[in-house]
Amino acid sequence: MKDTNLNDDFTVPELICVLNSWSKRCKDARDGHYKRAETLFERSQILGYMLIYSTVFVTVFSFFGLNTAVVIFWGVTKQHIVVLMGCISAVTSGVVTQARYGERAEIHRSSGAQYANLARTIEVLQLKMNAGLIDDNNIEIQSSKIITEWNNLSKESLLTPHNESKSKIIFHGALALIFAMIFFVVAT
Repeated sequence: MKDTNLNDDFTVPELICVLNSWSKRCKDARDGHYKRAETLFERSQILGYMLIYSTVFVTVFSFFGLNTAVVIFWGVTKQHIVVLMGCISAVTSGVVTQARYGERAEIHRSSGAQYANLARTIEVLQLKMNAGLIDDNNIEIQSSKIITEWNNLSKESLLTPHNESKSKIIFHGALALIFAMIFFVVAT
């Protein structure tokens, strides 16, 4: 393979360095999307089961007459427990509806798969260049296709945070707890 200019932009060795960089960035994006998909799927599962259990608990105990005079501990009665579980159920339902963790997990999984495909395309181009199986014009065409595909993929993909803000999670948890307590106080 001769060292010629491709549109006076890159020489072949420079293009190889760029392809190595692209490959690494694609793999990082792939890994980020897959990691985010796993996190969101886990949250979806936890909240889904929590919603099911709390809803079943409230539904089952709504058929029983609750003796409000019996104190379980520290002035808390059975009715307080049922009301608290109802609040947890309502808040969890709202979080599941608003956050759409399962849907977002699937979008990230799909984006991760698309970045993996793009990384493989880059690797195939690198192999063909290293083996001398592709001419300079075809290298330019393949590089342009990779750039176009990457640009389209970047537009359609969700953001992947580098470090999820713990304060954001704590804020949402505290907000949910405040509303649950307000429901609890008003309902009892």
